[in-house]
Amino acid sequence: MAIAAYPFDAPDIASLGFRHVRGEGDADALYAVHLGRMTHDEIDPSSNFEDVPGSRERLRTSLSKAVAENRQDQWFVAQVDEQVVGYSQIESWLEGDGTWVYLTLGWVLPEWRGKGIGTAMLRWTEDRIRRLAAAQHPNEKAEFAANASSTEKEATALLLYEGYRVVYTILDMRLDVSVPVPVHTLPAGIEVRPVLAEYLPLIAASINEAYQHEYDAGRFNEDHDADINLAKLRNPRHDLTLWQVAWDDSQITGQALSHIENGMAEVFEVSVRPAWRRRGLARGLLSRALCDLRARGVNVIRLATNKDFRTRAKDLYQSVGFRVVKEFPRYRKSFR
Repeated sequence: MAIAAYPFDAPDIASLGFRHVRGEGDADALYAVHLGRMTHDEIDPSSNFEDVPGSRERLRTSLSKAVAENRQDQWFVAQVDEQVVGYSQIESWLEGDGTWVYLTLGWVLPEWRGKGIGTAMLRWTEDRIRRLAAAQHPNEKAEFAANASSTEKEATALLLYEGYRVVYTILDMRLDVSVPVPVHTLPAGIEVRPVLAEYLPLIAASINEAYQHEYDAGRFNEDHDADINLAKLRNPRHDLTLWQVAWDDSQITGQALSHIENGMAEVFEVSVRPAWRRRGLARGLLSRALCDLRARGVNVIRLATNKDFRTRAKDLYQSVGFRVVKEFPRYRKSFR
């Protein structure tokens, strides 16, 4: 699916061409781009925040879905002769403040950087996004988004040069196993009970309430919706015996939820409802969760948080032994 007319000045590279994806048959070539940048960009394949497809099979599924939904033109491939040297794709969603966000994700093999290919891909993608937004959501608020981790130096420099700015940053943290987990008691009147499946709607509602005021007017608000939370909690991969859920009489007040996979644990949720904050509840739940994981022989324990949450979650996690291993800034740019 070749692109007949590239709308900007293309780099002067012999045999360079641009096209859209063709389908599952592109999976190996696109996956090779990620394999080729792993060392240079210091990619951590065990992190949930690296922009990598995870596997050829997952990428193949994404390409098949793009074809089924007639979205091949939202994928942009750069190749020299028959070698794919980079590609980008577009994703979109509606945020809580009514803004349509169009995310561009793009990658170029390290040996082909500094030649204008990444710039060409980004500018084409922005042009395509403007057209999509005008057709899909005319007269509605929309903006560009992009990602580049703290170890993706060239991508960071390109985004800043093209007018993107950091609006928030995700911190990927890992527990320092050389530091004993501090034991913190729960506040008076609070108890942890075994989690039953029938409690999942109450836990989802508790999580939803905990995040209601973390963002101004829903700005940058991610999927903190009770129904979405409930669907995630019902995932059969979860072991409910790992979860620490606090009760005050008949009300759930907070939760620290963990998951173990391939010998590594992720504490994927730590939150407290506003009326029960500033009493040491989050610290108590987190220490119980960590002690339980260590007792099960898990030594690699990770979590992630927003660097600028009003609840200062980063300070809590550092106080019990977590250390930042990588930052994942999230960039935005106005259509104007």
